[in-house]
Amino acid sequence: MKKNLKIVLFSCSVGILLAGLFFFNVKEKANAQIKPVVYAYQVGVFKNLENAKNFARKYAFSRIVYDNGYHRIFLGVTLNNKELLSSIFDKLEYTYYIKEIEMPEEIMGNIGKYDEILAKTEEKNQELILRNMLESLPNEL
Repeated sequence: MKKNLKIVLFSCSVGILLAGLFFFNVKEKANAQIKPVVYAYQVGVFKNLENAKNFARKYAFSRIVYDNGYHRIFLGVTLNNKELLSSIFDKLEYTYYIKEIEMPEEIMGNIGKYDEILAKTEEKNQELILRNMLESLPNEL
């Protein structure tokens, strides 16, 4: 009986030790991956700037941003209004991809201010706010 009890206690100790190591490792990785991001509504990616400009003309407003060898065309960016922007672009029947982009705090703050205004504004003023949000983006990521 004592031999079985020792085996059970040893197994439980090893299990607790491994569970603790796993928990702290996962927690550390999770904390490392939490970074502030903006959600950018991308409609195109081109190697050639002229092609990007030609494609961007299809939209009433857009912003071309250079990113690691590519010219990305964005229609909007947001911190907190993903559903609102999605509904705006869905209503316009735009096909888009939501890209998460890390931004400096200064730019995040500017976009956050526009986000607050966008959530409270009437539909007829949304385009103007979206244009200003896009202008907050740097020319290069």
